[in-house]
Amino acid sequence: MTDPITSMQNIVIGYSVLGRPITVEFIGDKESSTRIFIIVGQHGDEKYSRKAVEQLVNHLKQRSTHSFYVAILIDANPDGYENNTRRNSESIDLNRDHVMLQSIETVAIHSFVRGWMPKIIIDVHNYPPRRKHLLKKHLILSHDIFVDIPTNPAILQILDDNKINGFFMALKSDLHSKGISCERYTIFQKSGKIRHSTIDIQDARNSLSLRYGAFCIILEGREPLKKDGSVGENRTISSQYCALYSIINWLEKNKHEFEKKTHIPKKNELVPVRAHYRDSNEILKMDLKNSKTKITSEISLKKYSPNIEITKFIEMPEGYVVPNSLTALMEVLKKHGFSHDSKTNIQKQVKIYYLSDSLTDRGSKRMREKIKTISLSDYVVFPIAQLGGRFLALLLEPRSKFGLHRFHELKLNFLEKQEYPILRI
Repeated sequence: MTDPITSMQNIVIGYSVLGRPITVEFIGDKESSTRIFIIVGQHGDEKYSRKAVEQLVNHLKQRSTHSFYVAILIDANPDGYENNTRRNSESIDLNRDHVMLQSIETVAIHSFVRGWMPKIIIDVHNYPPRRKHLLKKHLILSHDIFVDIPTNPAILQILDDNKINGFFMALKSDLHSKGISCERYTIFQKSGKIRHSTIDIQDARNSLSLRYGAFCIILEGREPLKKDGSVGENRTISSQYCALYSIINWLEKNKHEFEKKTHIPKKNELVPVRAHYRDSNEILKMDLKNSKTKITSEISLKKYSPNIEITKFIEMPEGYVVPNSLTALMEVLKKHGFSHDSKTNIQKQVKIYYLSDSLTDRGSKRMREKIKTISLSDYVVFPIAQLGGRFLALLLEPRSKFGLHRFHELKLNFLEKQEYPILRI
């Protein structure tokens, strides 16, 4: 039977809040197992990345053969694009909505990914080169391209460290030969600390990798400054187009690396639920532009934290037991498409946590536990042995740094010495 998604060239996967279509275009070999999904425009005001991908689409259509099948969502936030705003028409930042799925646009993206199951996802953005805390030192970010991969430690990377380093080096070398500067995505914090990306799971890069087992790449092109004029705009678009094309060429050459089966977790499997960036004595050398002299030069940057330290593992249970009364949470899990069992009048032994202190924004480190037999008539069981089981653990574990306590829209109160509402089975 023909897959209805792969049998079409263009499909509407959903609609924006204001009713604008969210359309995916397909290019390439429908029979290829190398499926690449390119997401553009989660932030509606990032017009240059859109133009770069439009150039890529035109180029790919002209190729006579393809060893991959690519789906391109060129306008993930059509209302934001129409109004030239970063957020959607409900003031939701789509790229921070990949856990709660509050926007119908993000729900549409997840529903498509879950049905089409791409091996690789490329999330395309633009970045502003001016940052207030850098400008105080008269510095401006100058790289044409920033690129990175998922960094949450619970994600089981498809590529080993050597392959990942090879990917970065190949991309930087290829772009350098074209006069385009490229660096790994770097965050300069107000405190002066410097790190790469984030371990948070709210963005597309980490969330889609964790939830669906895809290899995600974030690609950010430098926004031109107003004084750069049309020359700066054309450089931004051209640089991002070249980066996209280079990434696709690398993926074609290494497509065998993505033929591995998606990992399904098992009971008692260890998963990291707490981690932080570790301070180091390393110095990051990076090209930055002086806002006064307009000269770009290599700067040695201290307070560099390139490494992630895991501080807490948990053994995953057979499943998590969620009360039916937590309707907002149940709705989120439903939007994510997690499989679940409703077992009425069945007695089951579960593990209950009692908080030793109230859950803060960083989660609880101290608690006691108790084994108890209860009826599951008022609960739903979400088994861990399913696609995205690690995502469930990070979200539902009380000791998780990334858990429910962070999402105030769920209206859950975690007070000292109370029973944690999610049980382990």
